[in-house]
Amino acid sequence: MGNIKTAMVVLWLTLTLIVALSSSVLKNKVQILERQLAGINTNIQKDIENIHVLKAEWSHYNTPERLRKLAQNQLSLENAKPEQIINYSALKFNNEGDSSVNTSMNKKELTTLVKAVKSK
Repeated sequence: MGNIKTAMVVLWLTLTLIVALSSSVLKNKVQILERQLAGINTNIQKDIENIHVLKAEWSHYNTPERLRKLAQNQLSLENAKPEQIINYSALKFNNEGDSSVNTSMNKKELTTLVKAVKSK
């Protein structure tokens, strides 16, 4: 009977030791994962802040006034002149029928356009 009591005490001590070691290992793993999660959350917050900064920069760089100044300084763009604008009906497409009236109108308008561009 004494051997059985001793065996039971050793068994309970062994089980207690196994549970204590397992919970310790599990606790360490949880702490490591919590630190990784905190690092990920910090990175997410930094990325959100960077996105806000990038959106503000995008808004600043794409203001119409700034783009207009850049276009004037870098591209030397000028306003369109009325003689540079051609009516859509003046263009002849391959699928249109050959009408001598439309063709002569197209040629006349296109000739005017070419003269306007050359006089520039």
